[in-house]
Amino acid sequence: MTQAIQPTEEIWNVLGERIVCRVSGAETFGRFAVVEETSPPAGFVPPHFHHHTDELVYVLEGEYEVVTDGEKRRARPGEMLFIRRGTTHSLRNVSAAESRFLAIITPSGFENFFAEISRLDAPEIEKIVEIGKRNDLALVME
Repeated sequence: MTQAIQPTEEIWNVLGERIVCRVSGAETFGRFAVVEETSPPAGFVPPHFHHHTDELVYVLEGEYEVVTDGEKRRARPGEMLFIRRGTTHSLRNVSAAESRFLAIITPSGFENFFAEISRLDAPEIEKIVEIGKRNDLALVME
């Protein structure tokens, strides 16, 4: 039986990135979540990894420089990346305009990191690290 999912549509501002929660883990019994991320020109997702979360990233617009375990590549619209748990990764918008990607997070739970960070008055690194630990994100300090 097919069931239509009513999108969550929560919108979070996370360190300059606009993130829209399209499907939350609460709607999928914790199996997965779907978020859409819009990055400003030169927007950057710092190096990090997840202990328990896999990500499938599909580029919708623009171009990203993606670094996975030290290897750089470009990702353009229509390209899909599978980022396995334990893989250190970062993304940078290398376009002159906004870039967007859709991410499927499995199992769900990591989307709560975005929700918590967006509620901070001042995003201090210590607080980001603490929230990350609670939500399966480990920052890699270079």
